[in-house]
Amino acid sequence: RGQHSTQTMAIKSPTVTDEVWTRYNEVNKGKLLAAVFCFSEDESEVVLKGTVERGMGVWGKFEALFDPQHVAWAAVNFPYTTDSGGQRNKFIMVRWVPDTLERSRMRETVRLKTSGVMLAGDLVGAFTRDGAKKLQANDPSDLDLFTVLDFVSKFERDKVVRESVVPLAASA
Repeated sequence: RGQHSTQTMAIKSPTVTDEVWTRYNEVNKGKLLAAVFCFSEDESEVVLKGTVERGMGVWGKFEALFDPQHVAWAAVNFPYTTDSGGQRNKFIMVRWVPDTLERSRMRETVRLKTSGVMLAGDLVGAFTRDGAKKLQANDPSDLDLFTVLDFVSKFERDKVVRESVVPLAASA
């Protein structure tokens, strides 16, 4: 009597599927350009949404994997060249939490946006361990090829050859 029962709701981190780990490792090793991950329908798992092979004209396919009503994450092995001839591949993590995300209840919208930033701890830990640069994207313009190039090459000592990424956008 007189004692208050306090229950704390444990927030369970979604399980990261084996397929996500496989594709993550393929991107990190340079076998794929990118892999995009999202929540399963019931939000209990992080699942693979799609992959992007290396090649000409693939950046549009990458951008198309991001839905304006769903959070997502991507592993990207971004290639570019410097004017001294240096070939670079920067490993980045894209967190997609669109400004346009809406649900019928404000509480649900806030929960999804928050979880989009948090993600499953194991996956964020892997990105951190593997030295990924983290790019927060909230609008399609944040995924623009040259915006991403500017982000990954921000601290580059040599001048970046912007034309070196054009084949990603160009059609074959």
